Amino acid sequence: MKILVSVRDMAEAELAAAAGVGFIDLKEPSDGALGGLSVETIGPVVRRLRHLAPGVPVTATIGDWPAHALAAIRQRVLAVEACGVDHVKVGVVPGIGAAALVRALGWMASSGVPVVPVLIADDGVQADLLDLICQQRFAAVMLDTADKRGGTLLQRVPAAALAGMVAQVRRHGGLAGLAGALQCEDLPALHALSPDFAGFRSAVCAGDRRLGIDDARLRRLTGLVPDQDTGRSWRPASLGARPSSSARRSSSW
Repeated sequence: MKILVSVRDMAEAELAAAAGVGFIDLKEPSDGALGGLSVETIGPVVRRLRHLAPGVPVTATIGDWPAHALAAIRQRVLAVEACGVDHVKVGVVPGIGAAALVRALGWMASSGVPVVPVLIADDGVQADLLDLICQQRFAAVMLDTADKRGGTLLQRVPAAALAGMVAQVRRHGGLAGLAGALQCEDLPALHALSPDFAGFRSAVCAGDRRLGIDDARLRRLTGLVPDQDTGRSWRPASLGARPSSSARRSSSW
């Protein structure tokens, strides 16, 4: 299991790189569960990380968008991708428009856009929506929670449902990630579930997750999970070569 740590700026990204985390994720924690940073922030941070930690995958979120805003979501995904990240995370909230959004993201993924759906699971894992996500064969799929004050993902979703999600995503060739106010105390349960990666923010902050990362807490976390080599590639071989950005931008949904 690799550790994914969400960072908001250059200073936090440098701390994460120095601590040896498995994935570095760029987002703005004060702006919702998947708050997005500006491309003016993302680009320089990515370039710095390519120098500090060239082998570490870098992801970024697009921000919290309503499912029906398909054109805006597509535009934002392409803008974030152009910053040089390895994958772009998009939240999928169960409800009206979620299925259409998943199909749209699946089309983007099949066109070579490295998009990763993040299924919001505050009220559990919606089975039919997860089925649809897996049918699109994304490189990776995550579960997360929107309300970070309502307990951790492991407190809100039964272990059997989480284990089922991990197994289902893997059967379809993707990597499975779990996140949602996770704490160091959740590591034994996470190891038992054995996702490919687990996302942390709250656990590495001294107090409110909207405040800065605490280096001591970050190093405690990475010290508890020292081996950051899962043996599985972030980019499954089945994806093949990615089309050029210009080719993808010229296509429509």
